[in-house]
Amino acid sequence: MSGSENEIPSSKMKIWITAVRPFAYTASVSAVVLGLALTHYAGFDINWLHFIMTLAGVVCVHTAANLLNDVYDFKNGVDTMVLPVSGAVVRGWLTPEQVKRAAMVFLTVGFAIGIYLVFVIGWMILFICLIGIALTLLYTTPGFSLKYIGLGDMSFFFLYGMLPVFGTFWVQTQTFSILPILWSIPLVFYTVGILHSNNWHDIETDTEKGCVTVASKLGHGGSAKYYKALMLVPFLLVCSYVVLGLIPGLDLMAPAPMLALIVFLAFPTAYKLAKFKKEDDMQKFMMLDGVTAQMQMKFGILLTIGLFVSPYITEML
Repeated sequence: MSGSENEIPSSKMKIWITAVRPFAYTASVSAVVLGLALTHYAGFDINWLHFIMTLAGVVCVHTAANLLNDVYDFKNGVDTMVLPVSGAVVRGWLTPEQVKRAAMVFLTVGFAIGIYLVFVIGWMILFICLIGIALTLLYTTPGFSLKYIGLGDMSFFFLYGMLPVFGTFWVQTQTFSILPILWSIPLVFYTVGILHSNNWHDIETDTEKGCVTVASKLGHGGSAKYYKALMLVPFLLVCSYVVLGLIPGLDLMAPAPMLALIVFLAFPTAYKLAKFKKEDDMQKFMMLDGVTAQMQMKFGILLTIGLFVSPYITEML
């Protein structure tokens, strides 16, 4: 660690921005926005106050997860590398205790927002909140750490995929529907891809410290194939939904084909990432999680646009 990398910034705000990693918010924000798009697509009116409260609550829980992950990865000796936009604990800018206290504050605020929504909407929100908080605490907390026993990808699948998309849809509609479940899956593949790409380049370190991830189980060869699937399968899922939506009586409510397939504007980027080999560019390999996050955001924006616009096009036709 060089002296410039370890130099404490004069601004406390910069220190905490480094700690909370706001660049990672695309994972949770895109899921909440997708839930809102599905609400509009299904023909329900949008309550913008409830949307803002939902978004704030999800971001608070996401922030707590980022902070707790840094604390326990550092304590377990897994987090030893300084990255350009993260690592406030490993740099020595903040103590683990400071960061853990901040995590508890964000988690408490997120839960308080959830309780507010319980009172104005119903008890189903409490169930969703408790699952989200449980997954956040169990992800890296000692004793039963999902990340360290190969269940990190599964945790991400629910915590940053199905749960926020379904939760947002429920807050807006108070209706059970297969829509938020089905359409959360293509997007969350890329969210899991962000985690996997990070674990992929940490295989040796994680294995040495006893952290079992999907990447460490698969090895470099298997991780490359898994990453390729995470990049390409979402497009197959969208095509499948469109085809199934054309079947009379199935009531899948897939958007108009041309609007659902708008996500294919992101296919060239996904295909390029799917062909990536770590041997070709080690520097890019070390930053693959950031590139994957950009892909996730691009796919999420296109999917959201398709769902928002589809009802208007359908009316015109």
